[in-house]
Amino acid sequence: MKKRNVLFAVVFFLCVSFSLMAFDIRKPDGKEVFITYGWDDHLKHQGQYVHHTAGIDLCYPLKWKNLQFQLEPFVSVVSSPEVNGELGIVFFIKYTFPVKFPIKPYIRGGSGIIVITQETEEQSTLFNFASQSGYGLSVDIGKGRYLLFEYRNRHVSNGDIKEPNSGIDSYIWLLGFGSKF
Repeated sequence: MKKRNVLFAVVFFLCVSFSLMAFDIRKPDGKEVFITYGWDDHLKHQGQYVHHTAGIDLCYPLKWKNLQFQLEPFVSVVSSPEVNGELGIVFFIKYTFPVKFPIKPYIRGGSGIIVITQETEEQSTLFNFASQSGYGLSVDIGKGRYLLFEYRNRHVSNGDIKEPNSGIDSYIWLLGFGSKF
């Protein structure tokens, strides 16, 4: 089952990568600025892993209608079990459903690199991979601007580079603001 999911993801991203050649990374079409609250309540012997994130999504339209490539650098303050930090960048593919209404649902998924300074029994490395999926609503507020309300799932692990590697699974609530560049 796991190999099939990896194969599906590789084929999907290869198909999308042909569209990625059509844009200039220096010229994003839009931006989304956001803050989040995330937590994982399954840390061994440490309680909850709580993080507060701020970041920006640089948005690039793809050839397929309603599909975007997003580059998301972010920084987080970890407030529990101890005060620490996270720093990373995630690459997303976002699909916005084409509805003729000011509230539009969307989904996104992606993966990237994250540095975590919090020591846990679940992770044995400082550098890790962060895979995320999100489900949200974009609310048009006029003049090309919109609000974002999103729920995300995030899995952080080191990709079996070193043991232990059981991962940290976070549940994240996101509030954001977007506009055209």
